[in-house]
Amino acid sequence: MRPKDASRMLPVPLVVEVMVNDKPVRALLDIGCMADFISTTITDQLKVKTEVLESPLPVYLAVQGSRLKINRVAEVNFKYQVIDCSCRFDVVNVDNYDMILGTPFLFQHQVAIGLNPTHISIGSVEPKDIEGEDTTVILSAAATVLTDTLERLREQLCGKAEDLCQDGARAELPLRRAINHTIPLIDENKVYSWRPSRCPDPLRPLWQEKRNMYLESEQWRMAS
Repeated sequence: MRPKDASRMLPVPLVVEVMVNDKPVRALLDIGCMADFISTTITDQLKVKTEVLESPLPVYLAVQGSRLKINRVAEVNFKYQVIDCSCRFDVVNVDNYDMILGTPFLFQHQVAIGLNPTHISIGSVEPKDIEGEDTTVILSAAATVLTDTLERLREQLCGKAEDLCQDGARAELPLRRAINHTIPLIDENKVYSWRPSRCPDPLRPLWQEKRNMYLESEQWRMAS
């Protein structure tokens, strides 16, 4: 967020030029970002192959109400100063910059940053493992359920609902079979015109099959 006050003096952000797959891009060094991002524009322009995450990762911004999820990652050849290695980046719609190098990059390469004057020092050419007391774990946005556990739960639910989820044509009638309700008519002397229903010939086999099943289960009875 840039203040609109024209009289305010601000230090410029740390933006460096790095090489991604031997192409120059602009990267922002951000010590408040807990991920390394590459923009969707760069992945499209450089035709970088991306992978879809099984469970998206949430991105929490400083502005309340802003929501974003990481759905894809990309692995590229990354070069900056003495660093020349393969790195994985989260693909998001980055504004104003091509990449954002956050705390994972700074931690793995032991980067020291200084302002006034600006200087950037690389402490490790090869990326270090992210481990130790000053690390944390970000959980995925979706809970991961094992396939066998999900199938076992499905079988338990089907077993408990077996008496409720029966075939209506073959299910037995409840114990109380008597007609215990009435439908009052507004005018009992009124005669309603009607005509016998007729089943279309293409649907006649289906109708006969349904009729036979209802007769066998005694849900229907032949009129005497």
